[in-house]
This record gives sequence, structure tokens and C-alpha cells, in this order.
Amino acid sequence: MKEAAEKNGKLLMIGFVRRFGNDADILKKFIDEGTMGDVYYAKATYLRRNGFPGGWFGDKEYSGGGPLIDLGVHVIDLCRYLAGGPKPVSVFGVTYGNLGPNRAVSAGTQQWSVSKNALGIDFKYTVEDFATALIRFDNGMTISVEASFNLNIKHDIGNIEIFGTKGGARVDPQIELFTDMNGMFVDVRPSGNTALNFDGLFAREVRHFVECVRGEKECISTADDGVTLMRILDAIYESAETGKEVSIQY
Repeated sequence: MKEAAEKNGKLLMIGFVRRFGNDADILKKFIDEGTMGDVYYAKATYLRRNGFPGGWFGDKEYSGGGPLIDLGVHVIDLCRYLAGGPKPVSVFGVTYGNLGPNRAVSAGTQQWSVSKNALGIDFKYTVEDFATALIRFDNGMTISVEASFNLNIKHDIGNIEIFGTKGGARVDPQIELFTDMNGMFVDVRPSGNTALNFDGLFAREVRHFVECVRGEKECISTADDGVTLMRILDAIYESAETGKEVSIQY
């Protein structure tokens, strides 16, 4: 897709929608202004207790993978974006397929069907339930990632944590910063609602694309970013299959 866009002189923007969130804007300002110092470690977490979306999401032939490629990709990208877009060099990853698509149902929830007969396709469940990995980057930074469709936890978890030489930050869902001042540890919560606001989020993403096509702005979610994230995901799956660390080749 990247090659086709370049060959035809077109803009290809990847839908990393978390880059367009108000929480990303706020936290990136703190990082870019040096409040957190040099970022060297991040934790990207997206865990569901019973969150398999159903249908083709569970069939690797159609989806390419499970929660890592569906959920984990967004929190990995958000951490990398906030840290300034370092280049990944290697990963060590593990995947598990122990729980299957459905185990139980609670009030107000439902079990998802793997097969979608209306489409005439008999989808199989062939993806992982849970994936975890450690990603190393060329600037020495590492990202730890956890992603699941089904995991034995109390509540679903979707947060990121960023750690720098001057301070750390957590988005869960509000932004909190942790540092020290005048010889004391301090926890800082920016005023107002800093949690991700979905109201207008996707419209903001589309508006950015239109502005880039018109030449009014430089794209912040490029095809190169998409290729980089696919290199990471492919390397994690390869590492999980081989049991070895995988170097990312360019």
C-alpha cells in the first residue's frame, strides 16, 4: 500500500486514531516540553476479561492475529508516538491460546459466535487469547505490551504508562504525572477532564487527513508508521512461534 501510494503520488494515512485523542495531545505536550525528561520505558496494556468481538476476528486467515493485532497495536503505537517515534530493533514475544472465544456470560453481556453463517463463511477460532512482548528501540527505549481478548482478571484494563528521567505518567483513564519537587515526591493531575473523549475523535482524524490532502498540514500518522508497526507485530508473532528474540530487519 505504501509503495502504491508513493508510485501514484497519493497520501496514505494510517488509522492510528489514538494519536488524535485529547489525552495524547495533553501528554505529548508534557513530554515534548521536557517535563518528563528522556523517556526510556513504557507499558502498553489492553486487557479484556471476556472481549472477543466474534466472527472473523477469531480466524487468523482473515484477521492476521488476535488481540495483539486488534487491540495491542493501538497502545503500542500510542506509546511510540508519544516517545517521538523511535525505530524498533528487536522483540521478544509470547502468545497463549488457552481460553478460547467464550467461557461464561454475565448479566448484560453475551457470548459471541465464531461462525457467521449469513456470510456463508465458517470462521474458525485460530488466534491467541493473550499476547505479551518486550520491544527494544534504537534509542535504548523499551515498551512492554500486554493484550487479551480473554483473561482471568477482575476488570478490563486499557491504559498506558510512560517513564522518563524526570517523571512518569499514567493514562487510566485520566492523566496523572509522578515526579519530585523540592526534595518531595509529588503526584500531579492536570485540571479538567483529561480522559480520552470519543466525542468527535474520529471526525478529528478524518479532518486531519483532509487538511493534509489540501497541503495545509503535515500528516502525523503516515504509511511509514503503519509499516513500522507491522514489522513489530510480525516480529512478536515470529518470536512467539520460535521462542527466540527476533531482530527487526530493514
